[in-house]
Amino acid sequence: MAAPDPLPSGLPLGAQAMPGALPAAIPTAVAQAAVRWLLDLEPGDSAAARRKRQQWQSWLDADPLHAQAWQRMAQIDGQLRGVPTAVAVRTLASPALSRRHAVRLAVMLGAGAGGLLALGHSPLGEQAWLSASADLSTATGEQQRTVLADGTRLLLNTATAVDLRYSSSERLIVLRAGEIQIESAADPSPDPATGQARPLRVRSSQGWARAIGTRFSVRQYADDTLVQVQEGQVELQLRNDTSQTLRLAAGEQGRIAASGLLRQGPAPAADLAWTQGMLVADDMRLGDFIAELARYRPGRLHCTPEAAALRISGSYPLLDTDRVLAALSRSLRLRITTRTRWWVTVDKS
Repeated sequence: MAAPDPLPSGLPLGAQAMPGALPAAIPTAVAQAAVRWLLDLEPGDSAAARRKRQQWQSWLDADPLHAQAWQRMAQIDGQLRGVPTAVAVRTLASPALSRRHAVRLAVMLGAGAGGLLALGHSPLGEQAWLSASADLSTATGEQQRTVLADGTRLLLNTATAVDLRYSSSERLIVLRAGEIQIESAADPSPDPATGQARPLRVRSSQGWARAIGTRFSVRQYADDTLVQVQEGQVELQLRNDTSQTLRLAAGEQGRIAASGLLRQGPAPAADLAWTQGMLVADDMRLGDFIAELARYRPGRLHCTPEAAALRISGSYPLLDTDRVLAALSRSLRLRITTRTRWWVTVDKS
């Protein structure tokens, strides 16, 4: 029997095994061993990492239940790393699993004595918890278009989570992670107290972006928020100092950071290629290109320092990252090393 691929650290949502191959329940002892292996496996190609993977393979081949336990972890999206072992074992051994049930079960079991707060900073909290708890979300490599109740069109990019907070006085989109494009609509339900149209705003970790009859995109980074305006105008506002505002016109971009608001001039057209399912490079460093491509591919996609300085130009489809890597290999004479389908390294030949 072919062994399932090992799950690397931080495996994003979307890598699921065939549920029909799984038993009604996994024995607790087997579940506990599978979780230990998940926690013990190491990235890289060191002698210790290779030896550990060989030992894991021997354990996997020793009993069909071992492979079934590993598939069960893939079914709940590989998000058990970082969760307390007892929680992971109970979740893995559950006879009726779904992603959202597993995530919420882990949260409930790990919430005691500050566990919920700690869980929010684990890999589970970073992606699976967002996906399970957000009003709208996408997995890695997925995009989603939706029309909101007021007619506003919303496009979610890869690994994105948003909440909708519509009230009688405001239309608020909370960007919790990822990237969105908004095409605002006229408010069909003005504020009954004032008769005025409710403002449409996007809130990120650093501040707000208020639409003024517009189409624009918002991307949440770790330390700041990038706003790019395609049509109309957008007003930026700091979260910790609402007296600071900055208005962007069509074709402009700006950043919201803890230190202030920054106008960054013209917004590159290539940055919006994702809305058409493409990744466009114009004399781009290969390292930067691979980092961007990695947002759309489950698992770990790494570019070595030796290859990172190469330059690349072209348009590439985001729905088929394997095809993109194959094209890069041919055009730049790269070596693509695939340890598993979720663990890929790009290097010079």
